[in-house]
Amino acid sequence: MRLIKYILFLMLIPNIAFSQLRESEMLLGNYKGKIGNNLDVTFRLNNNNGKVTGFYYYDKIGVDINIVGKISGSEILLYELNDKNDTVAIIKANIKKNNIIGNWFNAKKTKKHSLNLTKIKKEIKPLPKYIVGQYCQKKCDFNIEITKNKGEYRYKLTIPNKTFRGKITFSRDENLYLTFEGIEYAEDYFDIELFEEDKEKEKGFEKLKKIGKRKVGFQGLIDSDEITIQNYGNSMNYFVIFNHCSEKYILLKKQNMENSR
Repeated sequence: MRLIKYILFLMLIPNIAFSQLRESEMLLGNYKGKIGNNLDVTFRLNNNNGKVTGFYYYDKIGVDINIVGKISGSEILLYELNDKNDTVAIIKANIKKNNIIGNWFNAKKTKKHSLNLTKIKKEIKPLPKYIVGQYCQKKCDFNIEITKNKGEYRYKLTIPNKTFRGKITFSRDENLYLTFEGIEYAEDYFDIELFEEDKEKEKGFEKLKKIGKRKVGFQGLIDSDEITIQNYGNSMNYFVIFNHCSEKYILLKKQNMENSR
């Protein structure tokens, strides 16, 4: 009888190990979801024999936040790190099929928010390290300096007779886009006359004229050592960001790459 029980126990061991392995494997990959009720987040998690590394970002900002931790069965413990590798937050959660459900705490545990993530197939790439540096376009006398401090990216944009400063946020699909926050477009679509008689559009334009410019902040596509900015649109989507430059696409190239890395 004891022998039969022992044999049955040995038969169960592979199933238990396989179950734990499957639970661990579910951690591998990318997730989207929320911290709290309204903070949209994206996670990339890697599992190496129970040791977890990766990053996540708030979709509205797009700046990577490093995380490390461990997984045991279906339980996961993660530590959020700042740029000095200090722990600033803790995540305790459970893996349930394609979901990670738990809570986010600040390091002092004075704040607590729910965490609900769902696994996605889309590949999530980290921000490249080459972003920081000086970018220039000589024809329009256009210069952008990008810096990073305490996990935040900022820009200093210089054109003839003007200098702008502000934060940079990021968005990702197949490409990586930077948004230069706080710069108002030089012209927007309601700065022009409507060519067709469309009473509803005219009413909308008049409302927008009263409140001022609609668009603030513009995007640039970054790829390797170049940033491309679409400076103006067309009759269907009219805008001008910088009216001192006649180029539709402003191509800025990175300078002194070795010194800016």
